[in-house]
Amino acid sequence: MGKKGKKKDWFPVILKPFNKEITKTLADEPEKLIGRRISASLLELTNDFNKYYMKFIFKIKKIENGNAIAEFDGSECLRDYISRMVVRRVRRIDVIQTLETKDKVKIRVKSLVVVSKRVKSTMEKVMRKRVEELVKDFVENSSLEEFVQKIISDEIKNKVIKEISKIYPVRHFEIRKTEVLS
Repeated sequence: MGKKGKKKDWFPVILKPFNKEITKTLADEPEKLIGRRISASLLELTNDFNKYYMKFIFKIKKIENGNAIAEFDGSECLRDYISRMVVRRVRRIDVIQTLETKDKVKIRVKSLVVVSKRVKSTMEKVMRKRVEELVKDFVENSSLEEFVQKIISDEIKNKVIKEISKIYPVRHFEIRKTEVLS
């Protein structure tokens, strides 16, 4: 005969920046939920079909009134979306930065710029430096929640494309991944 386990309960998971219940999760003790990660498509969160390619990751930080409260822990573009941007005869410029938001949250931001293959390496360096400056400016002048909203609204994407296009025509720009560092 098998040993009888503890009874498990369902806990609603509330996403802090959206104040929205996204799912329910199962646990025998609420404390065991803390640290659990949950991912959700931005399409599910905002009902914006233009954002089908973006996945947000949340981490359960605390339990309040029987609800698991999850905070933003990172975001990621789907691989197939990036594959469709980075095709033959284009140049991929990756920019990886570790920055700190206005509310002292350390965050790693990985950006991707796609330009035509003919770009010279000196021009590539100038573009990379400008992208670093723009993204750094956005992160350091925003709280984590404001930064997440700027990613969702494409404010950063549009500004970077506009600025970098003054240097060299840009095919695509995307913040392909963000990670909150503890």
